[in-house]
Amino acid sequence: MRNKDLYRRRRHEQHGAMRGFMILLVGVFLLLHNLDLDIPRWIVSWQMLVMGIGLILWVKSEFKNVGGVIMIAVGAIFMVKEYFFLPFDIDRFIWPVVLIIVGLLFIIFRPSPNPKSLNEADTKVVPDLYPVDEDYINAQILFSGENRLIVSKKFKGGRISTVFGGCDVNLLQADFDGAIELNCQCVFGGVELVVPSNWEVKIMTNSVFGGVEDKRPIELLGSNPNKVLMIKGSCVFGGIEIKSYS
Repeated sequence: MRNKDLYRRRRHEQHGAMRGFMILLVGVFLLLHNLDLDIPRWIVSWQMLVMGIGLILWVKSEFKNVGGVIMIAVGAIFMVKEYFFLPFDIDRFIWPVVLIIVGLLFIIFRPSPNPKSLNEADTKVVPDLYPVDEDYINAQILFSGENRLIVSKKFKGGRISTVFGGCDVNLLQADFDGAIELNCQCVFGGVELVVPSNWEVKIMTNSVFGGVEDKRPIELLGSNPNKVLMIKGSCVFGGIEIKSYS
């Protein structure tokens, strides 16, 4: 129990330091922006702030966070539009370019199953039907919504990416033994997770203008070392909501 409390305290301290650093970064940008210093305005623009936060998230995730790369791309596009002269009208091209970049990022940085945790049966194509008896969830949501009911009794976690969209995942009929990891990347989007009450949920995410909300009643919170769901990832102008009904 002492090791568990120490682990939670360290995770809380790390998240607190990360949030504090982000707030400090925003404050520095606002201060420099309002001081009217003799420096180019684009250096202290909101676009540069978005790019800086995205870069931090990307580096901190060991270059696996698609949300951070998207923030860098979006900030760069809007910076070019506002601060640099172009010989053509960029307004009618900006959103198609953003969508192309987002699509390419999903292709380049697409999540792949962990070969150590999957066997050949796990890699088969799963029909787009619900409920789904899949051991590993891999959802990429872009400008849309999706609902999934997972009934696998050997659930291994997975990855969920939402960009301007949402994903609702019902895990009430799922089961597993030990500890599993669910990586959620929310960029202007959200994820709703409904989990059994006997699961222990550990939140290990980074948030920028977003967050994780645990709406489970206190009396339903479980502390089962044999069923630990670790939620990792990041929320950028988005969030994760955790629920449990029984």
